[in-house]
Amino acid sequence: MEETQVWSLFAMQNVGISIYFVGMMFLVWVAFRVSKNISESDGNILTKIVGSVFGLGVVFFGLGTNAIGDYVSGASAYSLSQLKASGVEISPMAETFIAMNGAGSVPEYSIYPGVIGAIWWLSVLIIILMPIWGPKSSS
Repeated sequence: MEETQVWSLFAMQNVGISIYFVGMMFLVWVAFRVSKNISESDGNILTKIVGSVFGLGVVFFGLGTNAIGDYVSGASAYSLSQLKASGVEISPMAETFIAMNGAGSVPEYSIYPGVIGAIWWLSVLIIILMPIWGPKSSS
């Protein structure tokens, strides 16, 4: 395998991940709308539970999409590091990519997105659940 093949595979995999990401952002928007509608209609307990389960599912699958993206990046970095270890000369860009994505170790699948990602997904979850279960504003 050559460096260009690794980059090519990485690019193709990112196309699929990008499509999933766009779908996830659409579902986040839908979850926000569901949450708002439940809050405004003062939904019953069943509606609140179903809306909450939907919101939790959106966040869970969003974390999974993020994890797949991280795994693909780590796998590509690992492939590039294996090329280098076998004596193939790799570009400075590949060296930087290896350093940024796991230093060439075998990637591990993890649903934990890091501190910033965790804060972001937690805020999405709060935005979904607060209107459903939180206090109603008096207007």
